[in-house]
Amino acid sequence: MSSVASGPRRATRASSRMLLIVAAFGALEAVLTAASAPAMAAVAWASPIVYAFAAGFHFVLPLAAGMLLRSWAAIPLTSCVAAALAFPFSTLGFLLFPALALPTLAAGAIVRLLGSQWTSRTRWVLASTVGGLVAFLISLAVISPDLFSPLFLCAVLAARILSAVTAVVLAHLLVAGLKRAGIRSRA
Repeated sequence: MSSVASGPRRATRASSRMLLIVAAFGALEAVLTAASAPAMAAVAWASPIVYAFAAGFHFVLPLAAGMLLRSWAAIPLTSCVAAALAFPFSTLGFLLFPALALPTLAAGAIVRLLGSQWTSRTRWVLASTVGGLVAFLISLAVISPDLFSPLFLCAVLAARILSAVTAVVLAHLLVAGLKRAGIRSRA
């Protein structure tokens, strides 16, 4: 019995261009993560709310890679590259993988679910909001239970979501700058 294809097959392999851009963005993210690790650890200790907002910078480059390449998979893949390069220099060690990859995987999944509206700002805000929510849930595991109160948890959640939405704006600006510089997005 033979199977008949119902239409043209989409390529499932990643192109060399895509992998190079993901690697470049991931390497830059790793450098930023490793360089900021001591300061971020101090901020996390002093104020988890400020840390929740500051940690949103981890969304900028993965989201920019996804926007530039028009690939939902580029979002978590960029974070995985960053985690693989930065974990030896991070206070989190191997825990950097879920801390970076899970929120961007959630954002990438939302981008995938919402279809091919690559220029829709609503799509990107929704994706980053879900990523911020996942980051908030992960952060509950490391925040001291002595600090838990409804007001505190709402403030951390708001900071996570606000920082993720701010990251979308910065990613859009980065991609626009790259396009002006001659880097083309995937058609």
